[in-house]
Amino acid sequence: MANGMGSILPPWSNVRLGYIARARIPSDKANSIQVMKMSAAFAALVRSVELIVPFTGLGGRRDHEIWDRYGVSPSFRLTWLPYPHLGKRLDIRGYASACWLYTQLRGFDVVYTRDLWAAYLLARWGRRLKVGFEAHDLAEERRYPVWEPLVKQYQFSARVRGIFCISRSLAEAYRQAGAREELLQVAPDGVDLRLFSPARSKKEVRSMLGLPAEASIVCHAGQLYPGRGIEETIEAVSGIPGALLLLVGGQPEDIARLEGWARVRGFEKCIRFEGQVPNHQVPLYLWAADVLVMPYTSRTATVRFMSPLKMFEYMAAGRPIVATDFPVVREVLEPGRSAILVPPDEVVALRNGIQLALVGGESVTRAAEFAQAEAGKYTWVERARRILELLA
Repeated sequence: MANGMGSILPPWSNVRLGYIARARIPSDKANSIQVMKMSAAFAALVRSVELIVPFTGLGGRRDHEIWDRYGVSPSFRLTWLPYPHLGKRLDIRGYASACWLYTQLRGFDVVYTRDLWAAYLLARWGRRLKVGFEAHDLAEERRYPVWEPLVKQYQFSARVRGIFCISRSLAEAYRQAGAREELLQVAPDGVDLRLFSPARSKKEVRSMLGLPAEASIVCHAGQLYPGRGIEETIEAVSGIPGALLLLVGGQPEDIARLEGWARVRGFEKCIRFEGQVPNHQVPLYLWAADVLVMPYTSRTATVRFMSPLKMFEYMAAGRPIVATDFPVVREVLEPGRSAILVPPDEVVALRNGIQLALVGGESVTRAAEFAQAEAGKYTWVERARRILELLA
């Protein structure tokens, strides 16, 4: 098939795609950002996309505000299906069953899902469907009895076209657990580069956000859950004269906990809490920083298999990155070449890494520029394109 200009369109360009997720929309969680960005990316490539999410009755929903909140255009249909409240096991199975029935009625060509139960039901009883399952957490997913038949039994392969793991480490863990190797694909998370163009100067955004012009600003963007290394970062920054730690994001209870923790130790003057901001405003805070920090610890629950959204946004911002050194981080960031990597759980090492980035120099500048160039490989649209090539 060719378009009006004579170029050959890919075979999946006419696909009707359903995307099933269990993320609550709207919410401040990273999983909701990811599914909205991926839905928009799919919509840029195929005939039609419908994102299916649970209606839980929790929190307000104003359809006209959702698109702005996530920085995406209304290029896809957003559907809320009922979510039962009968206990966790029945909730998940009930929602997956509702999704299965809905997809049969809608007549999609392809269904992509982060929901294990939905993937199983579609693979077993879906009519004329191609199914892709996105894997995030092996330990959680293996808890369900449908995991084993979905990833191991050959009779599902006619419909399951791929198990898309967010990191190489997760794909390897799936392989070692017995998943069929030909189904395993690696699909790291991504970034919306439109939000980072055109770039704004540090001076301009600091003035806009009311941030001190002369401070050495170290920025962390994301959730502030226990075990994420925020306490270590506060302590590290407190020992750097003239440095300010800018914390963007976090739930109110986590902000209150950290404020109390810092106050007891006399660190409160070196921190500024911004709270939750819309995703499309995050680049402003990253551009305002001198250093971007990603301080995961050995206590971070997701550290074995994660693909953090902040990592790709940091790369796109073009600022020096200091991150703790884990195998999943090295899958994307190269020590010395695109980031400064330091041992986890060590405040002094983290402080030294931040100080090295603040001093700057040619090597630090080159690393930030290299990371920014590499971000182009990790756009949501490129991720969606790779997935579609395998699914459709």
